[in-house]
Amino acid sequence: MRLTPTGFMPVISAFLRPLCCLLVLAATAFNFGTAYAQEVRTITVEEAVRIALDRNVTLRQASNNLEAQSAQVQAERGDFLPSLSAGFGPSQSYGTSFDQTTGGFTTEATQSLFGQVQSNITVFSGYANVATLSQARHTLNARDYTMERTRQAVVFNVISNYLDVIANREQINIRQENLESQEQQLEQIREFTRVGARPISDLYQQEANTAQAEFQLLEAERQLQLSQTRLIQVLQLDPFGNYDFTVPELDENTTLTPEAHQLDALLREAFGRRADLKAQEATIDASEQGIRAARSGYFPTVSFSAGVSSFYSSGLTGVSFSDQFFDQRRTQDLGFNVNIPLFNRFRTNNQVQQAKIQHENARLGLESQQQDVALQVRQAYLDYQTSAKNLDVTEKQEIAAQRALDAEQERYAVGAATLVELSQARATFVQAASDRVNARYNFLFQEKLLDYYTGVLDPSSSLTLTE
Repeated sequence: MRLTPTGFMPVISAFLRPLCCLLVLAATAFNFGTAYAQEVRTITVEEAVRIALDRNVTLRQASNNLEAQSAQVQAERGDFLPSLSAGFGPSQSYGTSFDQTTGGFTTEATQSLFGQVQSNITVFSGYANVATLSQARHTLNARDYTMERTRQAVVFNVISNYLDVIANREQINIRQENLESQEQQLEQIREFTRVGARPISDLYQQEANTAQAEFQLLEAERQLQLSQTRLIQVLQLDPFGNYDFTVPELDENTTLTPEAHQLDALLREAFGRRADLKAQEATIDASEQGIRAARSGYFPTVSFSAGVSSFYSSGLTGVSFSDQFFDQRRTQDLGFNVNIPLFNRFRTNNQVQQAKIQHENARLGLESQQQDVALQVRQAYLDYQTSAKNLDVTEKQEIAAQRALDAEQERYAVGAATLVELSQARATFVQAASDRVNARYNFLFQEKLLDYYTGVLDPSSSLTLTE
C-alpha cells in the first residue's frame, strides 16, 4: 500500500498536534518563569534600613556578643548564692568481703546504697565576687553602646548609598535632556546644511556632539547600575533579583537651608553622645573592677558548707531500708573553712600587674578615640560649610550657564556664532547642571555625616533623605 502526498497529511497532523501542544506549554512556562524572574521589588528607604538592620553581619555579631555578656552577668550573680548538689551510688558485692555493719566476713552477695546532699556558700572571697559582677555589668554596658554605634553605622551606610543612587538618577535626567537637545540641534543643522546656510563641517561636528551626549548618557546609566549594586550589597539582597529603590526625589524648588553650627558645640555634643566613646569609658570602668578582682587574691577566703548523707547495706539483717537510710545510718555535717594565702609563687602579683596594664591601655584607647572623634567632627564641620557654600555657587553658575547657552543659541540661529561656541556653551551648561545636582545631594550627605559623627543619628526615628 502506497501513501500519496495527500495520504501523509493525517499522519503528519497526528504527529504535529501533540508536538505543538508541548511547544505551547513550554513557551507558556518560559514566559511565566521570565515574568516571575523579572518581577520588580519596590524598596523604600525605611524598608532598606529595616532590611540592613536585620541582615547586617556585624550588627548580628554585636547582638550575639551582647546576649553572651548578659548571660555572663547572670552567672556572676550566681556566685553570691549557695551551691546545692545531690548524689547517690548503688553497689553490689560478691564473694568474701568484710561487712562494716557486722564487723565480720561474709560470703553472701550484699547490696548497698549511698546518698548525699551537699551545700556550700562563699562568705568572703576578698570581694572577688563583688568585683567580677561589677566588671561584667560594665562590660555589658560597653557591648550595649557598641551595638548602638554599629546600628548608627549601618543606617548611615544605607543612607549614603541611597543618596548616591538618587544623585545618579538625577545625572541620567541631565544627560537625557542634553541628548535630546543635541538631537534637536542636529536636525536643525542638517536642515541648514541642506539649504546651504551652514557648512558640512558643522553637521559632522554636531553628529560627534550627539554621539558624545549618547555616550555620557550610557556612562550615567552605568554609574546608576553600579550604585544600585553597591546598595544591594549593603542590604545583602539576592543579587539575582530586580529592585526599584524608590525615595522622594529632591525637588529642584526645594530650599536647602544650612544651619549655623558652632564647632565647639558640635565637639561637646559628640563627646557627650558618641556611643563608641561611652563604650570605651565603660571598658575603663570594667578594667578598674578587674584590678579589684585581681587584688582579692591577697585576702583570705571564708566558706561555709552543710550536708546530709546516709548509707544502706543488705548485710545488716533485721533492719529495714527506711530504718537504716533515714534514721540509724544518716549523718549531718557542718563545715566552716578559712583559706589564707601565704605564698602562691607571685601569681597574684602578676594578675594585678596584668589588670593594671589593661586598665592603662583602655585609658590610652579612650584618649586616642577622643582625638579621632575630634578630627572627624572638625573635618565634617568644614566639609559641611563647604557644601553649604557650594549650594549658592552652583546655583549662580547654573543660572549663568543657562543664560549663556540661550544667548549662543540665538546667535547661532542668526549666523553670529559658530558651532564650536554653541557646543562650548552647551557643555558648560551641562557641567553646571551636573555640579548643581552633586552640590545638593552632597549637602544632604554632609548633613547626615555630621549627625553620624556627632552621634545624633537615631536609627529608630523616621528617616528621610530630603528636607
